[in-house]
This record gives sequence, structure tokens and C-alpha cells, in this order.
Amino acid sequence: MEPNSSRPPEEALQPIPTPPGAAFREFRIAIVPYLLFGVMLAVTAQVWRGYVGPSMLLGEVESVKAVIASATAGRLVQVQVDALQRVTAGQPIAQVLTVEPRVLDAQIALSKARIDLIRAGMNPDLRKANNRISFESLRLDMMSKRVELVQARSKLTYYELELARVERLFASTGVNGAGTGPSVFSQADVDVARRDVAIASVAVKELNQLVSEIDQAIKDLAPTEAKVDGDIPASIRASINVEERNLDLLEAQMAPLALVAPFDGIVSLVRRHAGETVQPGEAIMTVSKERASRVLAFVRQPLNIEARLGMKIEVRARSGHRPAGFGEVVSVGSQLEAVIPTLLPRTSSAGNSGTSELGLPLLVSLPADLLVHPGELVELRTVER
Repeated sequence: MEPNSSRPPEEALQPIPTPPGAAFREFRIAIVPYLLFGVMLAVTAQVWRGYVGPSMLLGEVESVKAVIASATAGRLVQVQVDALQRVTAGQPIAQVLTVEPRVLDAQIALSKARIDLIRAGMNPDLRKANNRISFESLRLDMMSKRVELVQARSKLTYYELELARVERLFASTGVNGAGTGPSVFSQADVDVARRDVAIASVAVKELNQLVSEIDQAIKDLAPTEAKVDGDIPASIRASINVEERNLDLLEAQMAPLALVAPFDGIVSLVRRHAGETVQPGEAIMTVSKERASRVLAFVRQPLNIEARLGMKIEVRARSGHRPAGFGEVVSVGSQLEAVIPTLLPRTSSAGNSGTSELGLPLLVSLPADLLVHPGELVELRTVER
């Protein structure tokens, strides 16, 4: 006896619908990983190509610097600028006193003694002619007054530098000692320094006038100068000429040597300060240009780029929002040169061992609207035409 079956036929059965949650779970497990992998691969390729991947060239914005130094040894008496201060071309930035005041005074005293020796050793026969006596006396007086003028100018220079130092230190203490620094000088010290400068200025002015008057008197005797020179013994004439040249040297050594800025820029470093002794060629400060116009780059080996003049180059900064601009090759080297260390990869054997790597140097013009600092690294990429 067959049991009764209540099951409907198969064609009458309906498929059970899949819940949305289960369908989404299946999609997430089976499809989403492949989609995410493809998207991330495309994004990675784009980022690597445009931002992360190594550029074809790496350049350094040209940094133009000038080292300010004295041509002769001396004492740095004044530094008129400070670090990170802007300067203009030809602006005085420091003064070097090439001869110490005591040495200069000794040279002046020696010159006076030599002039007196020449005066005492003049031939008595030369004193018989009044015009020759007048002319020779005027020349000796002229030399004596020039010596005194050099000495007065030396004192005036010293007093002016001393006044500047006293006023600077007095100002640093504030009015009535209200400043932050200790009270080094008082108002009386400042007044004394100003008085010394005023007295020395008057002495220089009077000696200048006296020298001018004696010089004019010598010019008035010019018609008889040739005859007088012929009557003067050769030894005395040579001695007088030597002393005149020595006076010219003393006058040149008296004034401090002024150092000026070679171009418009900024004082990036101050190595020496007022009061220090400097040697010839010793760096006192460094002046740098604020704005660069070129980029120095090297094509590393193997030379897979054929650099040529006028080639268009994309210049991209490595900082901020990575701004970019377009320049062109303005100069190409004729032979391989040592690549500067900052342009070598940190992981390269040349960068680690200290040995140099050779590359072809080239200069690229810097886009005017690209704001980068001198010495900054930039990425360069050739532009297909």
C-alpha cells in the first residue's frame, strides 16, 4: 500500500529568493577585492608616474654667493650690517684698519725726523739765493704740514670710531640706564668723545687750509722751479722725492679700507665682528643673491637624454603643492664632470663611499613664476614636442 504524498510536483516549486544582505555579502567577497585591486593599481601607477617615481633629471637651483674678505691684514673696526640683512650693490658693509694707530704714529714721527735731517743737511751754498731758499723752505714746510695733516686725520679717524663705539654701548643701556644691558658708559663719556671728534675735525680743517696755501705759494714759484731743481744737489732732491712718496703711502694707509657689497642680496653669514684681527683673504661675511635664474643639473650615466640648447624642460618643485613651470636648456657641458653630492641618491655607492660620479652638466633657465629658493632641489623632465 503506497503512502499518500502531499508534495506538489517539481515544476510547481518556486525558487527561494536570496536576501539582499546575502547577495551583497557574496558581491563583497567575490567581486569587491578584484575591483579594489584594479583601482589601487591604477592609482599607484598614476602617483608613481607623476609624483613618486624618479624624475629623469634632478637639479639644484643655482646659489650665487660672494665671500667678503680683506686684501690686506688689519683690524676690523666696523661691521655695518648684520646676518640676514638685505644689502645693495656698492653699499659699505665693513671697514678694516690696515695700520694700527701706534704704528702709524711711529711712521709719522720717522718721516718728521727724516725731513728735519734733510733740512739740516742742505748745502750752505744753496742758502745764498733767496728764491732757492724760499722755494726749498716751502717744499719742506709743505711736507711737514702734510705729515701733521696725516697725523691729525689719523686721530680724527680713531676718535670717530671711538665715538661710534661709545654711542652704541651707551644706547644699549637705554636712557638713564633703563636698558637691559649693564651701564658701560655715561653721558659724560659720550660728551668727551664728541668733544675729541670736534677738536680733531677743526685741526684737520685748519691743516687742510694751511697745506692748500703752501701749495699755492709753491705754484706761484713755478717759473723758477726748473732752475732751483737744477741747483739742488741730486742727493737732497732724491731724498725729498722719497719722503714725498712716503707721505703718499702714509695718507693711503691712514684711511680704513672699505668693503662693499658686490651685488644686491642678503648677508647670509657673518664670520668676523668688530675688533677682531683679520688676515689677507680671510672670510669676513658671505653675501648671497635672493633670487636665482638658473638650475644646475647633471645627466647621469648612462646618458639616455640627448641634451641640446633650447630643449624645453619642465621644472617642478619638491615642496609645498609641487608647483611647476617650463624652462629651457641654456648651456650644455662639453665633457663629463663630477656630480655634486646633493644630486646623488642617498643609497648610491658614490654617495656613501665619498667617491665622485661623473655626469654631463647642463644649465636650465628657471621659470619666472616658480618660487624656489637658491640651493633647493627641483625635478626636471623633458617635454616632448
